[in-house]
Amino acid sequence: MEYAGGKTGHSVAQVSADGLQISLEDGSCWEVYHGFAARAVAWLPGEMITVKSSKDDEYPYLLVNVHKNESIEVRLTDAGTGVTA
Repeated sequence: MEYAGGKTGHSVAQVSADGLQISLEDGSCWEVYHGFAARAVAWLPGEMITVKSSKDDEYPYLLVNVHKNESIEVRLTDAGTGVTA
């Protein structure tokens, strides 16, 4: 699944209690690599996000939290509105 929602202008909509799932404002859902869950759980709704490509085949994207200046490895799990097949 490829994300086609654009790289900038996104924000956190929701983070799961365990930090393993993040939803963005466009409805896209992301699975967080377990090693980054502790970092992700501290991300707050409304914080600005940039989406970047990663070199990891299993987690091919990075979500970059502009407010916290940190990134986490993720993979897309639900299309929302920002996806192509």
